[in-house]
Amino acid sequence: MPADSVVGIPADLSLAMVEEKEAELAKRRQEIRRMQGNVASPLGPEPNFPPQFLCIKPLVYHNIKEQVPVPSQRFMYTLAFMYFALIAIIIYNISIALLSFVFGGSGMHFGLSFVYLVGIPGAFVVWYYNVYSSVVSEANSRRWLGYVGLALGVIFDIWMAVGVSGLGGCGWIMALGEKNFLVFILAIISASLWTAHCLMLLLLGIKYFRMASSAKPEAGAPADTAP
Repeated sequence: MPADSVVGIPADLSLAMVEEKEAELAKRRQEIRRMQGNVASPLGPEPNFPPQFLCIKPLVYHNIKEQVPVPSQRFMYTLAFMYFALIAIIIYNISIALLSFVFGGSGMHFGLSFVYLVGIPGAFVVWYYNVYSSVVSEANSRRWLGYVGLALGVIFDIWMAVGVSGLGGCGWIMALGEKNFLVFILAIISASLWTAHCLMLLLLGIKYFRMASSAKPEAGAPADTAP
């Protein structure tokens, strides 16, 4: 008996047949890789927020018009405006602290004003995205996180509106204790903006509570599906 038949190799095996088999296996491997690359696509759309900038990459998918039910869209657009307004007020707060420092104010106050930049990603994570997710998914866990997040957002606004001198917030106490007239006027504007933001966020929180209460799933509804 020939040795090649003993080991199970056909006698008529040629190099061309081996190369053909190799090409077929390579084609199958490429197809498997392509299918594995497409596995994640049915699970959800690609992240688009925050917008890509330098080392910052999108982390979540955010589309009010597409994901939020029509009755809640106006509320979410208003809440989104409040989030971007917060970003602008934080930057304005730093500008006033800098101007105060230039005119002889506290260096510590100016330095600590940068700490509140944490409020930009913090507000998104703590209150905005939790409310957004709860409106989209109607998940109880997200709803309660939204309640807590909005309460923390209001507390943050109150702290900034008070504006204790030397702690970075350009609010009422800092403004009323300012000796430079220009800084005084700009700080009064800052304190007013923080106060207005606080009141608006409080009103939106009340509206959110009413919306969420009226939209609670009935008994036997599916369990939470928070994104």
